[in-house]
Amino acid sequence: MIDMRAIRLIMAFVAAWPLATSAAIPEEVAEEAMKGYELFMRDSLPDDRQKGYDMMLSAAWEGDAKAANNIGWLMQHGDFVKKDLKGAFRWYERAADQGLPAAALNYMELILNNKDEVAADRLPDKERMAKASALAGTAMLMGRGLPYDSKRGEDFLLRGALFGDEKAAMTIAQQLEMYPDSFSYLPLEEIAAQCDALLPEGERNVPEGMPLAEFADLMMTPGFWYQRSKDNEEKSR
Repeated sequence: MIDMRAIRLIMAFVAAWPLATSAAIPEEVAEEAMKGYELFMRDSLPDDRQKGYDMMLSAAWEGDAKAANNIGWLMQHGDFVKKDLKGAFRWYERAADQGLPAAALNYMELILNNKDEVAADRLPDKERMAKASALAGTAMLMGRGLPYDSKRGEDFLLRGALFGDEKAAMTIAQQLEMYPDSFSYLPLEEIAAQCDALLPEGERNVPEGMPLAEFADLMMTPGFWYQRSKDNEEKSR
């Protein structure tokens, strides 16, 4: 059973943790992106979708994160354009880097669900995955930028910490210190294994030879995350 006190507590921690915001872009670019989206969705005339798509694509190239996320979604699902997971990955990556929570979630879910295709040539950047996972998790826990979802939010917060986000690690440590059963309902072994599969051998979380169950037990101790937060902060200096 989910401890509602724990959920309220972690909400208190992340409330003081501002979400990243998209980089400033010219107002006319944002307007073009919105008009393109509205035209694409209206689809009342034969060329509405093409015009709308072209406007969104132009705005995406000029730096609009929402337009980039929309283009990525269309490519991922093969809606109007040819299905292209690698292309979708690049657009999600671009929008996630600008701090758009929806793009951060799309970026991470695409990696997790289609690793063999989108990461066939190179493993995704560890720092980028840390920021995207933490951003998506925080957004879901706060209900800002993404619908409120405590379970998925805590899941992605854990992933962010495993990839190296020091704030995520600190939040988890403080949570576990006050409520030791927090996160216990999550598939910790699976989360650790999925994260390590996306990291180079020398940067993986689970020490060689350690059973996943033993590492999962470590993930339930505040000291583990306090040390991770300290180590990650020192590395980022």
